[in-house]
Amino acid sequence: MIRHRLPAGFATCALLLGTGCGNPCIDGRPRTEAALSSAREARADLYALRELRQAEESSRQADEECRRQSSHLAVFRSYRLAEALFDGAQRGAEGAREKAKIGQGLARQEAFNARYIAGMAVNEALVALRRAKEMKGNAWARVMVGRLDGLRLALGELQKRIDAEDYLAARELGEKIQAEAVRLQADANRMALPAGPR
Repeated sequence: MIRHRLPAGFATCALLLGTGCGNPCIDGRPRTEAALSSAREARADLYALRELRQAEESSRQADEECRRQSSHLAVFRSYRLAEALFDGAQRGAEGAREKAKIGQGLARQEAFNARYIAGMAVNEALVALRRAKEMKGNAWARVMVGRLDGLRLALGELQKRIDAEDYLAARELGEKIQAEAVRLQADANRMALPAGPR
């Protein structure tokens, strides 16, 4: 009688079904976690939050499916759903990373633009303040200079945020500086107007 022998590797996989040999619950977890970690490092939490959350949810569901299958006898286990969930989580995380890179690039440019515009607005406010000082004297100018000093400090803080790659916060601060500089310029221009006839 001819006896057929199974390859040793095949027999091992059969005996260890669910613990190795291409089990997505073992292979998929590190790949998915690496993709999620890469997305987080790219600041997907700021620029691709929805996509990141979806990928994290798929990963969580995959883990649950793996736990569910591990409670079954080895011969009755099926990892198709877990594999699909891990694959979806990995693709989602990779997509979130790419979207985050694009979003961060745009935010960086917007932060630089906001810094430039804010700086110009502060300079224009300074010119208006100097003109008003010549007409109204030092007593009035001291009040306005305090506001101008605050704007200069804010410009320094804006640059710190850009250096820290906190571009969204830098953009927001730049917009606030610009708005306050415009108000300061308007106040200085009003004070510089000659008094009307009495």
